[in-house]
Amino acid sequence: MSNLKVLLDNKELNLSQTKEGNVEIVSINVSITVEDGSFLHIGAAPSPLTEKKGSVFKVDRTPVIPATSFKGALRNQMELLLIKEKDNLKTLFAILDDNLIKPCIPAPNPAKSEQELFSFGYRGKIEDKKYTGHCEIQVDENNVNISELGICPVCYFMGATGIMGFLRFSNYYPGEGDWLVDQTNIRIDRKTNTAAQRAKVDGEQVKPNTKFAGTIEIINKTPQGFEFGQPRKIGEKTIDPWLEKWTEQDINNRKKTLIEKILFPAIQNIKLLGGQKSRGAGKVKVEIRNT
Repeated sequence: MSNLKVLLDNKELNLSQTKEGNVEIVSINVSITVEDGSFLHIGAAPSPLTEKKGSVFKVDRTPVIPATSFKGALRNQMELLLIKEKDNLKTLFAILDDNLIKPCIPAPNPAKSEQELFSFGYRGKIEDKKYTGHCEIQVDENNVNISELGICPVCYFMGATGIMGFLRFSNYYPGEGDWLVDQTNIRIDRKTNTAAQRAKVDGEQVKPNTKFAGTIEIINKTPQGFEFGQPRKIGEKTIDPWLEKWTEQDINNRKKTLIEKILFPAIQNIKLLGGQKSRGAGKVKVEIRNT
């Protein structure tokens, strides 16, 4: 199986294509470096074996950026990209209806603050106290129930209620080294201007310049007959109408375009991860690597 050749910053990049059982996979290697002058804190539940209440997320005592954290950050950047590049992407994919290219808010009952995003560029609205825009598929023996807008472009990549997306994420592990420093937080008593009693919290930070590595996998072809780059159908119903009118016929060019125009820019736009951002934490550099 030949590699998929794509452009990254005007340089050719070969993405390896492999088979995993009866599933075809395209792998993208990604590194995440904690910026100098910052630190990383992705919190974990307090350990009953230590007194630390601000521990970082670990696997086998090694700090890890969990797949869920990276996926959430990428989803957010992909949403912002679709909103910013709406007109260009409409032209590229021959879309006439603005709503087809807009991202959804992935919740059946978005909060009041989230509802304000409809005017910012997210799809849907509230009708009869129900949100009409989120992506969901319900299939029974006789019907495929889905919004007339179908699955939004972000959920095409990431997945939605009732259907998987085309991306899979690994955890991100650091290289060799000394990654952690202890972190102590103390609340100040406003009256005495000294440390408040029992207000000391011991925690941890991942050091600046720590480098993590992991992968994003594109499910190229699925056992269900879906192929990345093509609109999916269940029965006679197209569930990805935003791809239906695209005039590009070559499947490899379709894949290249989705990767180069949507996936790669969204990955590179990730600049913050984790918590404690008000303290300067979470500044990262995300890079797509050849190997």
